Amino acid sequence: MILSVVALVFGVLAYGWGGARLSDGAQGEAHPLKSPAWWAGTALQGAGFVLTFLARGHLPLLIVQAAVVGGLAITALIQHLAGTRALKTRDAVAIGVVVTGIALLAATTVPGPSVPITGIHDAVLGAGVAICLLALFVPLHPGVYGVLSGLGFAISAIAARLLVSEITPDIWRFWEWPWTIWASGFLLVGGLVLGQVHLTRGLAVSHAVGVLGANYVTSTIVPAAFGLVLMHEYPRHGMEWAVVAGLGLSLAGALSLLRDDQAEPAAQGSPLA
Repeated sequence: MILSVVALVFGVLAYGWGGARLSDGAQGEAHPLKSPAWWAGTALQGAGFVLTFLARGHLPLLIVQAAVVGGLAITALIQHLAGTRALKTRDAVAIGVVVTGIALLAATTVPGPSVPITGIHDAVLGAGVAICLLALFVPLHPGVYGVLSGLGFAISAIAARLLVSEITPDIWRFWEWPWTIWASGFLLVGGLVLGQVHLTRGLAVSHAVGVLGANYVTSTIVPAAFGLVLMHEYPRHGMEWAVVAGLGLSLAGALSLLRDDQAEPAAQGSPLA
């Protein structure tokens, strides 16, 4: 349990730093794929995923995904310290709202291992991957790219939570794995790749605000619903109201941080304004 919490904290930090680098790469003059900042951000996203994979051993999807959304607050702080974008009073309030929302969700969380993988799990995730794959051949609105990127990342998060339950001392005997483990592994990779492709497409044609906003909402709501309906990840008895409030506060605060404006240099050493 302690390892899961520590891994989640460092995973959120990696996602936050990665978000700052991805934003720099997406808004530069070069195409994102030609930007070192974009590749650095992608590498940090990968590190964040590995760390949150460890966290999913004992923490349900809802709290992990909400905490990942909280990484946007880390991004805002990094951009302020780097002078990329000044942190305003409303941003500081939004960060406080995100933290409060995640704290509420943490209070409702019942830690424990995931349920075993079943065919219905892989079937639902496979349908999501198919949607993301087919969408590659259709020109879409940037906000839709954000939704699809969130769906891809949600699929990978769910598959990771399911795969953690299958880790045993003899997991190295891959030739004995059941088809459900193989399917979940392929769906995890497929979700990550397709999510990153759709995110890059959206960032390449639009301001990051709408794309990232849709991405964060989708990558939080979809795993929460999947966990509740198909993985029996229920909140503590009588704490359902706190789930709704915590999820609402986390997403509202995160979306508030995604303000649509030009970069504003932060005065070095200046207080929040």
